[in-house]
Amino acid sequence: MKYDLLIKHGRVVTEKGAVHADLGVKNGKIVSICSAIDGKQAKKMIDATGQYVLPGFIDPHVHLNDPGMTNSEDFYTGTCAAAAGGVTTVLEHPLTFPLPDNLKAFNNKKEIGESKAVIHFGLFGACSAENEKEMEKMIETGAIAFKTFLTYSPEIPMLNDGQIVDRMAFLSKHDIVLAIHCENNDIVEFYSKKMQDAGHVQPEDYPQGRPEISELEAVSRMCLFAHKTGCKMNVAHCTLEEAVQVVHHYKQLGADISVETCPHYLILHQDMMKELGVFSICNPPLRTEEEVEKLWNCIFDGKIDWICSDHATYTVEEKMAGKDNAFKAPAGVTSVETCFPLFFSEGVVKRGLSIEDFTALSSTNAAKRYRLYPHKGRIAEGADADVTILDPKIQWVIDDQKLKQMIKWSPYNGRKVTGKVMKTIVGGVEVYDGENIVTARGTGRYLTPVEEEIK
Repeated sequence: MKYDLLIKHGRVVTEKGAVHADLGVKNGKIVSICSAIDGKQAKKMIDATGQYVLPGFIDPHVHLNDPGMTNSEDFYTGTCAAAAGGVTTVLEHPLTFPLPDNLKAFNNKKEIGESKAVIHFGLFGACSAENEKEMEKMIETGAIAFKTFLTYSPEIPMLNDGQIVDRMAFLSKHDIVLAIHCENNDIVEFYSKKMQDAGHVQPEDYPQGRPEISELEAVSRMCLFAHKTGCKMNVAHCTLEEAVQVVHHYKQLGADISVETCPHYLILHQDMMKELGVFSICNPPLRTEEEVEKLWNCIFDGKIDWICSDHATYTVEEKMAGKDNAFKAPAGVTSVETCFPLFFSEGVVKRGLSIEDFTALSSTNAAKRYRLYPHKGRIAEGADADVTILDPKIQWVIDDQKLKQMIKWSPYNGRKVTGKVMKTIVGGVEVYDGENIVTARGTGRYLTPVEEEIK
């Protein structure tokens, strides 16, 4: 067989474990995993000696701001950044203008993505107060999931409990996930106002305006609703070990619930906020260093389903709106390029997480949850050739000015990382060569949920 691409001498991470093998690709698919394949049989060859050959990372929670807010990110710059971080698929959330809570806006966003993206992408639709018929249409056209908020957001209307229960009952009839931003709006508004009225408006004061109980109560309530309605639900960007335990409890009762977290909740903590300033403002907010370590325990206990970036870019000027009052800063941090290298460095290198568990948390579990598996999320014959090659020994330093995202800031500038993405391959085609994006905009493909199984 003549291969389009041959990856030689790598440590290939399959669902059965890591093996030293060569990997052959043809027509965008993995067609061979063998101990030795003759390099003469390939049009192109990559030497992966000493490196992991992993299923392409899947980031199921990103905000690319396209359309409507492209002064800070768009599908091209955002997916370039993702590719540089080893991500081969992003699932884009619906905080854009016009709001994709109807088929017309959803399809417009899809067309924009197809014209700009350099990696594959799927789209969340917005779950709003009265869009049940439009949700049906978006499901038919391939919406990967839906998203809603329990707190005020400038981009997407929050729903009240009656609307949430009604929408969950509707979605329970479909094989599709509802992702929820879980914070209690009444608690958040009360304490945010109380902090500001008292003049406590510095970045390090911000978490007290959105206290832990606001997240814990909302997670508990939404898990109850999902359990009783039968809706498939995902708890977005969870920050608390106690909330993860609530999800675990309801899973044991039979509820179809998943829970994700992000690198900023595993690495950053409240004591860093004075130095990081407005660039550490996110919702839910950063927690204590003790809570960070408790969240890591949930990772090792297998109670968190996957890691995501929740990449949310704003311009420096937009973030600096909170320079005199942190509560006025737009909430969000950037990390689509650094998410999985940071998780590898902190999890695998520093804490001893197995490479198999890292792979499940960075690719396989999200692929299964959002019905992209078995084509994506695994290294296996017949699967799509979406591959990330990572050198586990290279040490490097995050430099904001070298990031591929549009606006050059992150909360990780100057942080040392062990483990570097050397190649990102999408559909058998090299997209990132370790330094540069080497493919044209618009080469990424719009993804819909998989209906068939690979035999």
